[in-house]
Amino acid sequence: MRDAELLNIFTRRSFLIATGEVLLFIALVARLWQLQIRQGDKFGRLSDKNSIRVKLLPPPRGNILDRDDRLLVGNRNVYDVMMIPEEMISRGFTVDEVLTRIGSIVDLSQKDKDRIYADIKRKRAFFPVMVKGGLSWAEMSKIQVENLSLPGVYVEERAMRHYPYSEAGAHVVGYVAAVEERDLREDKDPLLNMPGFKIGRAGMEKVKDMSLRGGSGEEVQLVNAVGRVVEDMPDKKRAPVPGANLRLTVDSRLQKYASDRITGDRAATAVVMDVFSGDVLAMVSTPSFDPNIFLDEDKTVEEFNNLIKNPHKPFLNKSIEGLYSPGSTFKMMTALAALEKGIINPSTRFFCPGFFENNKQKYWCWRPKGHGLVDFDHSLAFSCDVYYYNIASQIDMDDVQDMAHRFGLGQSTGIELPNERAGQVPSRRWKSNYRAERWYVGDMINAAIGQGFTLVSPLQLCVMVARIANGGYAVEPRVIKGEHENKIAPKITVNETHLGMIRRGMFRTVNDEGGTGQTARFVLNGARMSGKTGTTQVRSLSASEHADGRIAQSDLPWHLRNHALFVGYAPSDNPRYAVAVLVEHGASGSGAAAPLARDIMKKTLELGVGA
Repeated sequence: MRDAELLNIFTRRSFLIATGEVLLFIALVARLWQLQIRQGDKFGRLSDKNSIRVKLLPPPRGNILDRDDRLLVGNRNVYDVMMIPEEMISRGFTVDEVLTRIGSIVDLSQKDKDRIYADIKRKRAFFPVMVKGGLSWAEMSKIQVENLSLPGVYVEERAMRHYPYSEAGAHVVGYVAAVEERDLREDKDPLLNMPGFKIGRAGMEKVKDMSLRGGSGEEVQLVNAVGRVVEDMPDKKRAPVPGANLRLTVDSRLQKYASDRITGDRAATAVVMDVFSGDVLAMVSTPSFDPNIFLDEDKTVEEFNNLIKNPHKPFLNKSIEGLYSPGSTFKMMTALAALEKGIINPSTRFFCPGFFENNKQKYWCWRPKGHGLVDFDHSLAFSCDVYYYNIASQIDMDDVQDMAHRFGLGQSTGIELPNERAGQVPSRRWKSNYRAERWYVGDMINAAIGQGFTLVSPLQLCVMVARIANGGYAVEPRVIKGEHENKIAPKITVNETHLGMIRRGMFRTVNDEGGTGQTARFVLNGARMSGKTGTTQVRSLSASEHADGRIAQSDLPWHLRNHALFVGYAPSDNPRYAVAVLVEHGASGSGAAAPLARDIMKKTLELGVGA
């Protein structure tokens, strides 16, 4: 009995085990069928010789906008014609035949063809090769129409930087250009390794390159052992992060107007500022350049070389990188220092016979016959040099330097643009340290009228005028909107009465008969401008030239003519805007710079910028 029970148990267990084995075998066969038959192609592609390729996707670069969100710099869609040699050859076409067809639609130079053949030779046959890049929509459409007869040819769309204002805003917005080896060493962003990727090289494109650049996305592909794409993997695709937009303080309308107004090939610059916020509303430097040229690498070298050879230095942002003697615009600093030290007062007068003599050395006034008896107001209105020579014989240069520094001269303004130069307002110590010489009375006489060792930028002169106009607040210039928006400018230590005297003299310079700034005069809805002219010598004049003025500026070579300056603010009775204009070798401030400043300021008031 017991043996029979044991046999039954054994039989049942054997049956269960056998059944399990059969089921497992069936499952295994089914799985093998699924893997080898149904999904055989898929897993053939996933052999151990296949690999994952991660393709970077470039982000669209952020836009640069003006103060009212008008587009200064953006991106436009362009199209690249690509070819895959393998597809073309497999359908019985040669490279020459396809290029001939494409060349009948878009221009293909010999340089283009040489590059194409070099790329085909260097790459595998199934890798795409660029035939022509940066095509317009119209050109792309023609290619698409012919596409059926162009095997292996297709069009890719991409975003390319676009500078709609070209030369007008170049020194502020800057430009982008191709990545160089040194960039790859300093910046490990993988985007820099992408063919055709460009980074900021100047202006705000350079300063804010990282935020404008954005972040890369990626596209995952399965490739075989020789690099041919086997399968796209859309579920692993990550979209790029667009670059952030950047908003500037400039007004695009005023920027364009100022650029157009300073026409021709002359070297000049103009800056307009809000006297309270420090917003730079326009900054123009001429001659300029078109940032769009750096987008076409075939043209870049030639265009760049032509610009480099230009004697007027188009790449130099003269507003912040150019350093010049301030000429008579500096007399306001000399006057404030003298008033503070009690050397002069509102009733102080000096006689101007046309020259000032010190130790048997004559220092001439710009007007050889002199101005006669001159009071303080007319010392600015007539720009009498002798008045300031008399001050120079009594004042210490360290006191003048201190006053000039308070108003922003001879030191960096801190503006966000690259390559700003600080310049210098000299002192006794400066000359001893840098020239190993003592300070002489003659140095002080030259310094009092903005000549000699003093060098400042046009932006610094605009800052100086803004601080005079706003009642003595140390406003700082800015070009990025939103940064330091609520910063309150500190008060400058300066006597309000003295500032009022300077403003009164500047008003008379422009609005009185005989004032050197009459060419800047205008009345617009009751608003007038106050200002100061400046003319700085670039060569020393002989005594005979001073006496009779026999050599006219127009008779001199361009590079020996005087620089022309004008600084001013408006409205005179309720200041809002400051302007500084400099024309290299413009001969005279009243003749060259003042009319430009007049028109630019009128336009600023008409537009009501920032109101």
